[in-house]
Amino acid sequence: MPRLVTVALALSLLLNGFFVAGFVFRGWIAPVTFEQRMPPPPPPPGVRPSPLEMMAGELNLAPGQRQELSGVFEQHGQVRRDRSREMQRLREQILAEYRRIPLDQSRLDPLIDKLGDLRADQQKETLRALAQLEAKLNPEQRVKMHQILVDRLQNSPWSRPPGGPPPPPRPSQ
Repeated sequence: MPRLVTVALALSLLLNGFFVAGFVFRGWIAPVTFEQRMPPPPPPPGVRPSPLEMMAGELNLAPGQRQELSGVFEQHGQVRRDRSREMQRLREQILAEYRRIPLDQSRLDPLIDKLGDLRADQQKETLRALAQLEAKLNPEQRVKMHQILVDRLQNSPWSRPPGGPPPPPRPSQ
């Protein structure tokens, strides 16, 4: 009888050891994959930098280049803010339609189409501003800018099928 108790305690200790080791392994050694693909936390409240400003920051523009492009940054920022306000107004209208019972497809369709058009226009405007930025870059910065654009599109959550493998890590530069 004492051997049976000893064996049961040993098995219990072994099971608990594996249980704790699993938590240690998952928490510290190999975190789960969805944690590795989580987007970065949102920026603090206030003015978020535009994609153009983020690109300029990643390219390490010289002060002279920044000064030459200040008008492009200001114009792009103003157009982006105006379009964002209009998009927010449309979202509020769509939300008001969602609250109506029953849903009226004939009222929602034009609002959703207009919101899609505004998003597409915003992307086109960003590309126009990036083309203006590119004109002021040196050859190394141009290559880096194009690599950043390719990496962003390839590593976008919309560029891979749901449940697909995570993207390969970005090479450090």
